[in-house]
Amino acid sequence: MKLKIRRRQFGQLVLASAATTAIINLADKGFAQNSSTLVYGATLSAKGKNKAKDQESTDVANTTPAINVTALDVATLQQVSTTEVPSTTVDNTNTVTETAQKALYTEPTERITGFTSLSDGSFVFVVVGSSQKGNYTKLLITDSKNRDKKPKSKKISGFKKTNNTIESVVGTKDDKLICIVSESGGTPPFKFALIDPQNGKVSYESDLAFPELFPNQRYSNLAQSPIDGKYYLTTISSEGITQLAQLDLENKSIITGKGKIIGLSPLTFDQQALANDLFGLAFSPSGDLYAVGKLKSERTNYLFNVDLKNAQMKRLTEFSVEKIAFARS
Repeated sequence: MKLKIRRRQFGQLVLASAATTAIINLADKGFAQNSSTLVYGATLSAKGKNKAKDQESTDVANTTPAINVTALDVATLQQVSTTEVPSTTVDNTNTVTETAQKALYTEPTERITGFTSLSDGSFVFVVVGSSQKGNYTKLLITDSKNRDKKPKSKKISGFKKTNNTIESVVGTKDDKLICIVSESGGTPPFKFALIDPQNGKVSYESDLAFPELFPNQRYSNLAQSPIDGKYYLTTISSEGITQLAQLDLENKSIITGKGKIIGLSPLTFDQQALANDLFGLAFSPSGDLYAVGKLKSERTNYLFNVDLKNAQMKRLTEFSVEKIAFARS
């Protein structure tokens, strides 16, 4: 008996086969970019969370925890792979960082505060470890060409004050690492800075002429559009309004000679203002803006699409990650 396959069934079989191939490739090559529609989500692995509770201050200072990276296809909204980046020891353990003993007991903790990509396809993670001895920010960069090569990791130093932390990072088109520094462990005041990936040094002065930030506002979630190169971020005012904003480094202020923060529209979901900040923003290679966050009334993290024209958010699917990024080739 001959088996007849309809055209529609044949197309479905072809798509299924392609999806299987993508999964195999991702599992085999780790972070290899197989599709411009893949968004990667980062979160601490179970091993990373458990280790943070037990480790000593020296571990918090000199190692990054294990991180799970999950790939999700925004076209199909299907998760296609999960890869673990192992715990890594920094290669500059002797570097002195700006830390200070805390007055109250602090249980060792780790959290991912930044996730972005570089033009060679590498991924960059920023992890903040906190302990009784202070806060430590660490940089982790994967090798895009050799999946068996150990990731590079460095302690970050050069902060203006003790126990400062990096709370957001974006890899620019020319592979600079722009970051947002918190002077109070994740809360205001904030400053813009650059990170040198070669030595882990923070620099506040550059030809980019970063603007001064209001001391009573939260700034987070840096992202750069691959279409026009514009930078975006979120801000939260003292009134608690979460807003989409633009970091304009091209049109300098006549008075200060520095860049400007331009407020756009308050972020909204289902015609309601967003009650809390997002966890992360990222542009796809085609220029679509995505966000990961949690609605105030729910416990689950979701992936959203964000309309740049009006900052309206459309919920796409559950995505239990802390930060998101798209790979670059």
